[in-house]
Amino acid sequence: MLAIFDLDQTLIDSLEKFYIVFNQSLKFFNGKTIDWNTFYENYARDTLNKFIPKNVCKEDFWNYFLENYDNFGGRSKVIDGAIEALVKLRERGFKIIVVTGRKSLPKVVERELRQLGLMKYVDKLYTAYGDRGIGKDFSKKDLLKRILRDFHTRPDNCIFVSDYTPDIVVGKELGMYTIGVLTGLMPKNILLNAGANIVIESIKDITKILNQISTIIDMNDEDETSRR
Repeated sequence: MLAIFDLDQTLIDSLEKFYIVFNQSLKFFNGKTIDWNTFYENYARDTLNKFIPKNVCKEDFWNYFLENYDNFGGRSKVIDGAIEALVKLRERGFKIIVVTGRKSLPKVVERELRQLGLMKYVDKLYTAYGDRGIGKDFSKKDLLKRILRDFHTRPDNCIFVSDYTPDIVVGKELGMYTIGVLTGLMPKNILLNAGANIVIESIKDITKILNQISTIIDMNDEDETSRR
């Protein structure tokens, strides 16, 4: 069984870093930077694209952003209850996988996770390093398919936890049990409409639904066995 987690705003709060890198990206493309309150409001609404200069390809902008996410500083912190949730999942037999759209070398992100005290609970980390397409629609589909291949497992033997709509959509399409979290400021109804099986306040609340998750995955295993 795999418990797959998005990183930013799901396991860690890196909104300050996002803000800094977004403004640095605007500067690079000769755009006008924005203040924190404007950023926060539009991040929550998923409307940051409107600040990208009109003559700049949005895919190019976001590829630059993702390639430089770890180059401009900014603080990150572990979201309350994250470590406890990972420990409980491992006790239930889940392998912990972290997947991020950052186009950074895995060792760069691993270093951050070690500094935050998270890496020792993670079985494998995947980044979007070398993935040109992710800047277009933020889809982690190829990364998730790679995880399934690497671990020789079925989608219905996985949970995928994320704060972001495109992740929920892709996880649902692949057949994973998708869990939305509200720590990325996305409204609950948006995550549910995207296909989340359940939406919780934050990762710490996973401990409250562990029995439910385990039961669903066990049922999937029984169905698969009966079809053989």
